[in-house]
Amino acid sequence: MKRTLLLLLAGLACSLNSYSVEIILTPSGGDDALLIQNTLDSILPGDTLVLQGSFSIARTIYLPSDFTWMLEGSLALLEDIDLDRVGFTGPGVDARRPTGITEKPGGATNIEMTGGTYYGSDIRDGSSSVRFLNFVSVTNSYFHDFQVLEGSDDGFTLGPESRYNECRKLIGSGAKGNALTDKGEYNKWYDCIAEDCGSDGWTPKCRYSEFYRCIGRRNAGPGFGCFARLDGSGNPVDLGEIIVGNKFIACEAYENQRGGFSFNIASTSGEGSIIRDNYIQALCYDNQMQGVGFRNKQPSGIIENNEVDIIVFGNLGLKDDGTLSSYAGGLGVEGEISGITGSVIGYKNGGYDVNLKSATQCSLDVYQPGGQLQPVINTNSGGVTVLGFLCTD
Repeated sequence: MKRTLLLLLAGLACSLNSYSVEIILTPSGGDDALLIQNTLDSILPGDTLVLQGSFSIARTIYLPSDFTWMLEGSLALLEDIDLDRVGFTGPGVDARRPTGITEKPGGATNIEMTGGTYYGSDIRDGSSSVRFLNFVSVTNSYFHDFQVLEGSDDGFTLGPESRYNECRKLIGSGAKGNALTDKGEYNKWYDCIAEDCGSDGWTPKCRYSEFYRCIGRRNAGPGFGCFARLDGSGNPVDLGEIIVGNKFIACEAYENQRGGFSFNIASTSGEGSIIRDNYIQALCYDNQMQGVGFRNKQPSGIIENNEVDIIVFGNLGLKDDGTLSSYAGGLGVEGEISGITGSVIGYKNGGYDVNLKSATQCSLDVYQPGGQLQPVINTNSGGVTVLGFLCTD
């Protein structure tokens, strides 16, 4: 009898969960954070929350698993905000920042988040800036068709424990920090744009993530800045980040002040920094510095076995002070680097079209478009083959 009753109750629970509900909220005219959070706390798996109108929040919002968030309008941070500090913590690492929207503590899965515009805030909390959509541990979720504007730090972040998510048609613009950030693993990005930011457009500090037709343009930093320092380290010394196995397919980086793609192990990156086995298929042009650059200034840092399939032209190859760099131009390297392979079409770049002076074990085909000047190449290691072609080919 007891077993029969349990089976009946289980069947009833499954039946009840099969009916999803659409909940519609409209703005209160003030701080809407409590209204939204109370609704989220009562939501059931499969439900949809629809926000219709112009919302404002002054406190952090926490999202549960297994629901759809649909913004039909806008959501802005108020000037007088009291946000929780959210982010990854570990030995020697505290990456927490004041955050507008995140997942519930312990992580969340199967969230769909779509629609609308998120307006950030220039208000700074002490020495740290506000991150608007800052997820630490979300999995198997779908973020698509919205924009995040005017943030005082990062606009949209997938944290170190975020895996197997899909991001499609996101626009991050005007952030004082970085627009779009992936620090997780196995995430996929499609047709996303990071533009007009005060730092890097993208910060892909991730592993085995894929970026398709993504654009970084008009940023003060690189369009795609892969800086191999663990976010929030420096307690007391910096720790290295591992940026491995990522793919950039049909991406573009242009009109950035510090280059198109920058794979950077700086002298402050810390022990354990690795940039390895990444594939970059991209069009990089009209950047102030290099089209694509690899830099290793950390004695223990490792940059190896990365493949490029790039077109780089019109990159000025300039330093911050406006003078010509000896490293930049089309494809450039600085420091101990090995195993760059693939192909380059490079022309009309400042300085070198291809500079492998400090690299070893490279194998590159450098293509010369018909009618263009002979590509300017600098290499001590050989491994470069120049091949001419006509555009009609």
